[in-house]
Amino acid sequence: MTSKESTLPVFKGSPRSTVSPPLQRAKELGIRQVLDADGGLAGDLPDPDLPKETLQKIYRTMVEVSAIDARGWKLQRSGRIDFWIPSRGQEASHVASTIAMDTSDWIFMASREPGSMLARGASMLQLFAQFFGRADEPMKGRRLPLLLGDRRLNIVPCMTIVGAYIPHAAGAAWAAKIKGDDTRFIVYFGDGATSRGEFHSAMNFAGIHKPPIVFFCQNNGWAVSTPNDRQTAVDTFAEKGNAYKVRNLRVDGNDPLAIYSVTRKARDEARELGPTLIEAVTYRLGPHTSSDNPDLYRTSNETDEWRRWDPIPRFRRYLEGRGFWSASDEQQLLEQCEKQIDEAVQAAEAMRQTEPAEMFDDVFETPTNLLQDQRKQLVAELGEER
Repeated sequence: MTSKESTLPVFKGSPRSTVSPPLQRAKELGIRQVLDADGGLAGDLPDPDLPKETLQKIYRTMVEVSAIDARGWKLQRSGRIDFWIPSRGQEASHVASTIAMDTSDWIFMASREPGSMLARGASMLQLFAQFFGRADEPMKGRRLPLLLGDRRLNIVPCMTIVGAYIPHAAGAAWAAKIKGDDTRFIVYFGDGATSRGEFHSAMNFAGIHKPPIVFFCQNNGWAVSTPNDRQTAVDTFAEKGNAYKVRNLRVDGNDPLAIYSVTRKARDEARELGPTLIEAVTYRLGPHTSSDNPDLYRTSNETDEWRRWDPIPRFRRYLEGRGFWSASDEQQLLEQCEKQIDEAVQAAEAMRQTEPAEMFDDVFETPTNLLQDQRKQLVAELGEER
């Protein structure tokens, strides 16, 4: 067989035709907004008039998330990190909603919320130690990069099974209601998770028992390579709450002020009125993961149209208009981010790696005979000495 005959054809995919951002028709589509694409006050929601410090915290955290994302992608592509889940384009939705919750409230994570960790006080070093799978991070390096969490910060890490944790979040919120404490909850998930049975079980449960929880759906347009119109026949993901009598709304997921406003309102009303399903309409500007090639299913024109709604420059223009941000502030922040990331990468990479046999250490306080046998077998197979 000649080399020509053995060469397989290159699969070029089948990108769908460009679909313009629904944010362009926000009012028509019932998507709540404060800001227009240029950072001006032109939406149907009023400016929440947050303190300068809160506004700057939201912006700084968004920029930090973007910087982490850029560095993490390079580290994965160079083979220093095993896997990466980009969050570029979705910084506003999780950062602003996290800051809208009280620090005593609990967060159930999905996989694109590194800003939730930062907003709650996690350091760059803690995050990069998790990305590198090091033994000294809170989850001892046993989870895929970006499946973050830390019980000290009231953040529950997600499971790799899409949406499987949504009923757990609803149950935890119900437990808080039964106890009579004032704790509220927020659970993040993507549009693809709404096709899972766990989502519908949680919504049905929440409609009946009215736990104090915010169901936060980050609709980024794609469940990996499946577009919205192949994911569901209904017009919106928010309206799925109607079937269970769960209050619901749509919001511009790239507008930090709108996100903060609707999340805070849902959070404050949860004690009396119960759950709210929020559909944050956003867009994943990069790949689904480091194993994905979005060019196979969407056009570059579509991504370019969404860049006009990029939450970071959009929010920066708002801050500049209020005199809360300047070019020198921006330069200082970018330099600070790079310095902190450089230091975090160097320190995290030097930490001790988690060894495979350590996975058995925390299953039970006293290991069972079966676990001990499994550990011995693994050690023998790996040729490790214990």
